[in-house]
Amino acid sequence: MASAFDQRNVLIAKPMREELTIAREQLRACLQQEYGLVPAAIDFLPIGRDLNAGVYRIVSERGTPYLLKVKAGAFYAASCIVPRYLSDHGIGPVVAALRTRTQGLWARAGEWTVLVYPYLDGETGWAAMTEEHWKTTGTIFKRVHEVALPTAGFEGVRRETFDPSGYARSIENIETHVAASEGGGRTPERALRGAWTKHRPTIFALLTSLEKLAGVLRSQMRPHVICHADLHPGNLLRDRADHVFIVDWDDVMLPAHASSQDGSPFFQGYGETQIDWPLLTYYRYERVMQDLIEDAQQVISRDDLSEEAKAEAVPRFRASLEGRNFIAAQVAAAHIPEDLTVN
Repeated sequence: MASAFDQRNVLIAKPMREELTIAREQLRACLQQEYGLVPAAIDFLPIGRDLNAGVYRIVSERGTPYLLKVKAGAFYAASCIVPRYLSDHGIGPVVAALRTRTQGLWARAGEWTVLVYPYLDGETGWAAMTEEHWKTTGTIFKRVHEVALPTAGFEGVRRETFDPSGYARSIENIETHVAASEGGGRTPERALRGAWTKHRPTIFALLTSLEKLAGVLRSQMRPHVICHADLHPGNLLRDRADHVFIVDWDDVMLPAHASSQDGSPFFQGYGETQIDWPLLTYYRYERVMQDLIEDAQQVISRDDLSEEAKAEAVPRFRASLEGRNFIAAQVAAAHIPEDLTVN
């Protein structure tokens, strides 16, 4: 997350998370040395789906709150560079990381990457999202998509290639694991095996459709724009004055542009554009595929997770193939032109 959430709302809506193993004194030393910030309090916030990241609310000696994000493993620098570029180009609702004393956008504390953001008190999630919020969000992203790409500095930003081969390998690996564990495994694995077996035809039909669409889209030329690649109400923060902020740019890329106009509040704010149904369908299918793979892998591949955490991933796996994102993908697919066959 690139900003803070009102803790009262988050603790109700999100499952509890275990705190990272990084020592508080290591965090304090990093904040003081890299940011000139002496924390009087560091409170862990058990929020977010990224199990390789931890989020904290810190309060400086002067009483100023900040949001601290700590990440383990590989770090995607574009997640800081792009939102800072947008913010510096006048798009205030894009929440960007604060600079270090040496003007960097992140710091290192041993094996950990440390980022500091403004702390914004507000709400996230579907429940409090009004039509006016969606209109405002559409207006913001119209501005984001109109920002010219820089001549340099974005070399590390992922660009759309329409290559679903990585998803195919992941599905094959999960299929192999499920087959090998038939009749055995712990409770979360047995539950995942049942859900995988039930949805197996849908999963492979989805993969086939993704591959067919990718073949068509690779043969076509489209403009690229800056894109928040994980846009949903959990990453839209509404403050007490009903301002909307775009947070958590961990997954950012330069995709082909898939604008649309369907009369929804979002597009009332965004403005009328021509919809590209094959492209939109590809991205919606891709999101479903990403979610189901991530949740399945948490159960079968993450030895560092507790049985409780693995058990929580199983209903998320089911939801990825039964819930809102899957339905949206099916709705988009229904608009595919007749001369472009997608199963």
